[in-house]
Amino acid sequence: MRIIDFIKQRSIKAVSLYLTEDEASQLKEELELLLKNPESNDHFHVYDVKNPGREISCSIITESKLKNISGYNKLEQQVLTEK
Repeated sequence: MRIIDFIKQRSIKAVSLYLTEDEASQLKEELELLLKNPESNDHFHVYDVKNPGREISCSIITESKLKNISGYNKLEQQVLTEK
């Protein structure tokens, strides 16, 4: 699991999420779609409609994707190669 704080431009180790039922349902549905083809380069966002600017962005990382991280930006590359 990798978590990036894009505002502070750094990796974080833990996060707590407090989701509405609708947000949790959307997260579940979108993750299920990604799991059908984890090697795809797809990702999704869940937005807080009442508080614009709050969002969750998710993708699935696999060993083959980690071997070819050139498609990620510099911060993502740094975080994806952390131990």
